[in-house]
Amino acid sequence: MEIICPRCESTFATDNNALREHHYQAKCSVCQQIFHFDIAAEDTRSGSSLGRFLGKLLLILTITLLIIALIGQALWWTRSYSYAATSAPVRRILLSSAEQLGVTIPWPGPNKEIRILNSQVTQAGKHLARITGNIENVANKVQAYPVIEVTLSNVYGAPIAHLQFTAAQYLSGAFHAHSGFVPGTAVPFTLSSPALTTAAGYQVTLLSRP
Repeated sequence: MEIICPRCESTFATDNNALREHHYQAKCSVCQQIFHFDIAAEDTRSGSSLGRFLGKLLLILTITLLIIALIGQALWWTRSYSYAATSAPVRRILLSSAEQLGVTIPWPGPNKEIRILNSQVTQAGKHLARITGNIENVANKVQAYPVIEVTLSNVYGAPIAHLQFTAAQYLSGAFHAHSGFVPGTAVPFTLSSPALTTAAGYQVTLLSRP
């Protein structure tokens, strides 16, 4: 334990047992002052110091959490997280956190930086058709999957039907709409529907948002 001389304020290290044997009286080796050491007051002072320290620590922790929350909110509302999510570890953390919170990440877009790599039409029987192909996100961020629109036309080129397919309808395998459309990966799609009948012409369009 440390004691402080009340006259010269010199600090000394001492043993509790030694203080108890001398009835909590001590003599300063610097100014020779003899004084009584109040162990109860010292315990109170130590407790107050510890309380102040814990209070400061709690305040710093609260401010840190508030700053983190504000940064997270800014990233959420501006959707800047979609750029960081191009990193697989960051994307896994985001998806895991969203799953634990029971929410779906609102990926931005889809914008016009998505292209169709290829598409082909095959017969599906009973006058039905199936369209397969691949799409690619060429942006530098993760974005939402687009809606794919198919326009059927007759032999004269006039449209006879417009069909729309959401990501949940055309994705399969390891690709899921809630995971976001990662850039630089060719994602296969399959379009099939009772309304997708054989026609003279097909036009596949990706619908984007402003």
